[in-house]
Amino acid sequence: MTFDKQVEKAKEEKLKYRITRDIAFIVLGITFLVISVFISYNDSKQNNNKDNKENKTTITTTKRAKEA
Repeated sequence: MTFDKQVEKAKEEKLKYRITRDIAFIVLGITFLVISVFISYNDSKQNNNKDNKENKTTITTTKRAKEA
């Protein structure tokens, strides 16, 4: 194998390694972003339910029976 072929092969291997590494980081980034959005949504939903429970007031009225 000549030196030029070895250099070319090394460049290809380096490029494959870079692409693989970049794809792995992109997948990890998207995974953490999805987890973050999901957790944020659940926290928001729980806080909304907590606020609704605290501020709820029920007022009932009754009619008086006519006296005979």
